Amino acid sequence: MKSKSKLVALVVVILVAGGTGLWLLRDSPKTTQTPGSNAGQSTTQNQPSAQALQPAKTEAADFTYQKPQGWVAIAKDRLGSSGAISGIGRPTEPKVTFSVKVSDSVPKDSNDLKNNALNDIKKNAPNFALVSSADTKVDGKSGQKFIYVFGSQDRIKQEMTVIIYKQKTFFLLFTAAEADFDKSSAEFAQILADFKFI
Repeated sequence: MKSKSKLVALVVVILVAGGTGLWLLRDSPKTTQTPGSNAGQSTTQNQPSAQALQPAKTEAADFTYQKPQGWVAIAKDRLGSSGAISGIGRPTEPKVTFSVKVSDSVPKDSNDLKNNALNDIKKNAPNFALVSSADTKVDGKSGQKFIYVFGSQDRIKQEMTVIIYKQKTFFLLFTAAEADFDKSSAEFAQILADFKFI
């Protein structure tokens, strides 16, 4: 039961993260780490630097993925508010985000994963509507993919892929305004194709 409570809490955090992901990319100055600068130094700018617009590898302890051209890293302090450990987004229209959250809570099987995740999303997303749910694989690892919309006036569409790896649950979340989501589906597919567990 404790594992289920952790999974419920994690899904709530992910929904909040997705909603705030778009907020994070609103028109405001971005803080980025510039190559060659000291680890504690950063620059604030209104537009991403030419370096930030180049495809780059994003790495964490258990995974790596490519950042598409035109996307920028979301600052760690902004990621912390959503519970994600890694995130990128496109600061230009259409604004979209991709974030990764990792939990030490592991469901007992794929049915438990699917049922708990869907029930928790439904409870915490106003005007929730499931678009699709399917088995999927990322880097050869099996999991579940959910695409859904929620909200009232400014509806949000999310694609959440959930993978179990190394006794951890990985939540890979794409977020966009419902009207803009399909415009970025090719980039979403490429990010997942480049996503590698290490």
